[in-house]
Amino acid sequence: MNLRAAIVVALSLLVGFGCATPRTARDSGNYTLVFLKTGPEDARVTGDDRTKVFDGHMANIQRLANERKLLVAGPFGKQRDNPSRRGLFVLDTADRAEAEQWASTDPAVKRGVFVLEYHDFATDAPLRAALERVLASQAAAVEAGQAPDPKQTMRGYVLLTAEHGTVALPELRVLSGHGHAFAPGALESIRAVAWLDAKDAADARLRYAEVLARIGKYELDDWFGSVELARTAAR
Repeated sequence: MNLRAAIVVALSLLVGFGCATPRTARDSGNYTLVFLKTGPEDARVTGDDRTKVFDGHMANIQRLANERKLLVAGPFGKQRDNPSRRGLFVLDTADRAEAEQWASTDPAVKRGVFVLEYHDFATDAPLRAALERVLASQAAAVEAGQAPDPKQTMRGYVLLTAEHGTVALPELRVLSGHGHAFAPGALESIRAVAWLDAKDAADARLRYAEVLARIGKYELDDWFGSVELARTAAR
């Protein structure tokens, strides 16, 4: 997915947040992270049919955002160690059945364009506070009669997924403290994940070579999302 498409996906999500209905506040830092991966019917859904499916995909993202069920969303970019990954959600629930119920409503999932891979995700990052800042910004833009500017609201990251969480997570928290990694957390209490401050995976390999050499097996994938994620760093 190219940058323009990435901006369209994530910007649509932000627009949806602007008319959200608040849900009951939750105090825990336990969520469900969902990878949207290439499905068995992806190549067969083409032309106008594909346009319709992705219009529905976007509308469903907006609906989940409106309901405050979706905290983080965005597409993966060009450089990916895991080429099957197409997008990512962070859902505001630690209940797997509830997460599956929410995410499986996606028309692209129903058509087999995407398949979903669910993971328990725990992080101390203030994801809900980041969402509230997005909401405030969007409300101000609407009141001023302005359209959101993707150059101001979106940016690129590199998603790091590390196999050995007990080794990687302390390193990622140090990076977060210096403003170089965002929302470091545990996947399934075994692996670790964080969004790195880098323009692409190649840049991340150079900038964080020493850390990467210490954490064992990992994957790096280009990803696009809200600038507010970068403001969750534990400085």
